[in-house]
Amino acid sequence: MALAIKTITRVQAWELGTGSGMEKEMLRSGRIIAHTDGTYEVFTLESMGEEGESASAGDFFKVDERGFPCPSKRESFLQNHRRLADDWFVQAAQPLKIWRLGDPECEELRYLLESGLLTVHPEDKKHCFSASLWGTVETAAADAVIVFYSVKRDRNGTISTVDFNFVDAEYFSTHYQIIRL
Repeated sequence: MALAIKTITRVQAWELGTGSGMEKEMLRSGRIIAHTDGTYEVFTLESMGEEGESASAGDFFKVDERGFPCPSKRESFLQNHRRLADDWFVQAAQPLKIWRLGDPECEELRYLLESGLLTVHPEDKKHCFSASLWGTVETAAADAVIVFYSVKRDRNGTISTVDFNFVDAEYFSTHYQIIRL
């Protein structure tokens, strides 16, 4: 199991529902859809089909280098970021476990596979990984990295929850550094 740490920690992010210029731009482009009940659909690079990721007013979103928004639940975002000024934040960098296709299987990956929370199709290079994340099915290419943000265990030490996401290989190579153990 490898560890990685985020090297670019200064990020620009916007709060959904505040009417920021970036939110308006994403709404105009169709990358974010606002619903009358205060919920949003956010169409990320990994979103698949006709549904975007689910988000709510008050959640934050960043925009990647390709122009795709990435939502973050409010509580999680505020727990891991500190405002610098306006829409600029600094993210707390901490070592995170990662897994890539071809790496030895780790217990976090085994939990996700056995519980049906993640499927792997190595024959499909474009949609190798599939998971229901943020209220929609997301896929990632075979060279994507699975980043484990947190792992919760029950009283017996058995994994009960894994918070994870797919990170595009290009984004990973420019924003993370692998830590050698």
